[in-house]
Amino acid sequence: MTENQLGLVREPETGVRRQEWETLDGNDLRIDSDVAEEIVHALCTDHAGSFNLFYLLRKHYWTAEGAEFHDVTEFLEDAYKRVRDINDDLAVRIVELGGIPPNTPPTIQKHAEVHLEAEDLYDLRASLSGDLDGYATLVASMREHVALAEEMGDSGTAERLRNHLMALEVDAHRVEQFLEDDTLVQREATD
Repeated sequence: MTENQLGLVREPETGVRRQEWETLDGNDLRIDSDVAEEIVHALCTDHAGSFNLFYLLRKHYWTAEGAEFHDVTEFLEDAYKRVRDINDDLAVRIVELGGIPPNTPPTIQKHAEVHLEAEDLYDLRASLSGDLDGYATLVASMREHVALAEEMGDSGTAERLRNHLMALEVDAHRVEQFLEDDTLVQREATD
């Protein structure tokens, strides 16, 4: 266990460790271990990024207010569920390739390119703008990883990522539409 995990993560007192973190086990996909290792590393970035995007969207679902509250919260609830499903699917693929997905707060943050928002509450426009940045970061990373997977001959991973990209791009476009709307104003402006 790394020093920065002390207090956050426990190791079971009993049981047998089946695999050590940051190691690669064999896979039944007939993907060479060197290829699998590189793809797992890439997918860990996307997995961690989608985890953070999920938390951003969920926080904003909890805290949204204003003139478009109902439309925005309805979208955010659906969006965070979609991102959660993407996150789960990426984790499953990492395991299929013989790896272990980032699964503790320190390892998720170590691998994530999508950054979390501070714990404070911000106006809805600022929150959605941050969400859009998160989408853009994750989409750019996944596009690179589609190309990597194709180049390395892992068409299964490439196809999964392409499907996820479509969903993320549709949701990012919806966030852009909310941000274009003049009624999405700061609370002080409506009081």
